[in-house]
Amino acid sequence: MPSPIERDGARLLIVDDKPQNLRLISDFLAEQGFALMLTRSGEQALEKVRLATPDLILLDVNMPNMNGFEVCRRLKAEPASAATPVIFMTALDDTEHKVEGFRIGAVDYITKPIQREELLARIRHHLQLHRLQRELLAQREDLAFKNAELEAYAHTIAHSLQTPLAAGNRFLEILDKFKSAGLSDEQRELVRQARAALEMTGEVVDALLLLSTLAQQNVELQPLDMNAVLMQVVRQLAELKQRTQAELRLPDKWPRALGYAPWVAEVWLNLISNAFKYGGSPPRVEVGGEQHGSKSRFWVRDNGQALSAQQRDRIFIPFTRMHRERAAGHGLGLATVHRIVSKLGGEVGVREGRDGGNEFFFELPAVARQ
Repeated sequence: MPSPIERDGARLLIVDDKPQNLRLISDFLAEQGFALMLTRSGEQALEKVRLATPDLILLDVNMPNMNGFEVCRRLKAEPASAATPVIFMTALDDTEHKVEGFRIGAVDYITKPIQREELLARIRHHLQLHRLQRELLAQREDLAFKNAELEAYAHTIAHSLQTPLAAGNRFLEILDKFKSAGLSDEQRELVRQARAALEMTGEVVDALLLLSTLAQQNVELQPLDMNAVLMQVVRQLAELKQRTQAELRLPDKWPRALGYAPWVAEVWLNLISNAFKYGGSPPRVEVGGEQHGSKSRFWVRDNGQALSAQQRDRIFIPFTRMHRERAAGHGLGLATVHRIVSKLGGEVGVREGRDGGNEFFFELPAVARQ
């Protein structure tokens, strides 16, 4: 019984300079329900493919003027036929020829004299595989399109919310500063809570804007002055450091790395602020870095409660929060870290610290040594 592939009329191109071979193969495959294109030369095969791309090509190796290897090379050089599976037919059974065929893009070999059931099994297998590959590619492209739409939507919504949030926060600030004398203690507390809620919402909006911007923006990697980047971050976190009574240890030297300074500063800001908020009592935080071959690895080590293996697997997923009881947050900071490091050609992760706690790390391309 023909398979679904044959019933759908899969189109095969058979290329062989021997008329008797063409006849034997084509008669058998026509009985199986395939649509067939036949030709006796490499030049004609290339012309037929230009007019109508087949689903699979059976290609003889030894042909005059242009052999099967050259035909395959030319097929793979053309975008329209590059993905079309090619099965070589040959009387040659030596390893060297097979390796050459696979090297230039063939998916399989079948040795003459051809066994019909073996030929049919190989054709069915590669047609099915090719169909699944096309479906996977289509799903991937569809997913990329939908993700781009979602990124654009998130950017639009977040941008639209900035103005009313800023206005609401400003009105509450005026009420708190200039009208608080006429408010009761309960009313003043409600104003404080409302301002805190608006401030948290603003942080979520800013994080969404940054995430959506990262997806759309491409930057040129430049050598980083990591010490200057860290000093900027330390200044930004001075109030949080004082409030949490955190201890921060910085290295004397940094490995050289490539990146985009504003984005790398955002990575450090998220990792170190998390270590301050979720570290021990008081937090003890160590940052550093070292070069590993073509990558420079940087880390933030804390003395907080070590994450479980399950938590480490989920920590970089957007809106994931592990310490709701310790501090307010929106669960986008580490997702932003992951997106930034990926865009810069690096990797990010977390593991249990050497002396307990956690070690968050990220890798960036190293500056080539002269």
